[in-house]
Amino acid sequence: MFNLNQPPLAVRRAVRAAAAVALTCLALGPAFAEGPLTIYSGQHEALAQSLADAFTAETGIAVTLRVGKDAEIANQLIEEGAGTPADVVISEEPGPVAMLDGRGLLAPVDAATLAQVDQRLVPGSGNWLPYAARSRVIFYNPTLIDVTELPHSILDLARPEWKGRFAYAPSGAFASTVSYLISDIGPDATLEWLKGIKANGGNEGKNGKVRDTVEAGQHPFGLSNHYYWWILANTRGGPDELTSRIYYFDHPDAGGLLLPSGAAVLKASDDQATGQRFLAWLGSPTGGQRVVADYVAAPQFPVAPGVDSVADLPKVSELTFPTVDPDVFIDLSAAMDLILEAGIY
Repeated sequence: MFNLNQPPLAVRRAVRAAAAVALTCLALGPAFAEGPLTIYSGQHEALAQSLADAFTAETGIAVTLRVGKDAEIANQLIEEGAGTPADVVISEEPGPVAMLDGRGLLAPVDAATLAQVDQRLVPGSGNWLPYAARSRVIFYNPTLIDVTELPHSILDLARPEWKGRFAYAPSGAFASTVSYLISDIGPDATLEWLKGIKANGGNEGKNGKVRDTVEAGQHPFGLSNHYYWWILANTRGGPDELTSRIYYFDHPDAGGLLLPSGAAVLKASDDQATGQRFLAWLGSPTGGQRVVADYVAAPQFPVAPGVDSVADLPKVSELTFPTVDPDVFIDLSAAMDLILEAGIY
């Protein structure tokens, strides 16, 4: 505070100094007044870091990134509650961010931000932004099975004729598939399907091993996420170096679910404006969506119309998948209970 009893010259100097600081703030722009932004991330670390770096480069807003597994990040935010230092959370799976939404921990996303992305993936609550997506697919080995011989639906895999012919892994995406089936065909039918999957399929434990065993010819086909195949292709010198191929369902089937990664501003954040600015950038065709499109190590689908991956992925607009409100993934506990009840570990 100024001392109004000080000599007039000192007062004038103090005023000029304060004005200089104010002008410096204006010259530096929004980045001077906003941030730093703290983001908790369950997304692949390399992609999350690329997003953080690009946002900082474009806006000047510093980002503190804390990375971990989706479930760990979600549980930490629940534990921290109103005392969390996080401003934003980004997930790989829809389940964790939807669960945080169900706990009332997320702030509504600006409508203009949600309008930037494929509306089929936007949750009914409007409290988180889909910013990338992974497709459930079938990896198949054409030396063992022709694409025309693949099952019409993954529900068919509980039938005896498919015994010993496919691989699967009880991953987070598998649990999301089960959660969708509970909402679509009911828990009893879903449990019977899971028992059939256990009886007929080979549980390889991890999606990467599903991919590797199909590539090696140990299984004719397997259920997984599209990008695992691309991870292997990148290490082998490109898609043409692989024997296996990806099948995207040409009709709405649980085996072709498009699972969005989610981003949200925490209600507890004391910098709501910067958090919303990050989400707007993340959904922008010239911002975060371009970063997602350029990420080739484990390519995911950009979800803004008109933005396509630089990898040889189909356009999201060309994919056929069940339309489901991502809020169905708020509570995966029922899915996990059924998976365990079926004896799948």
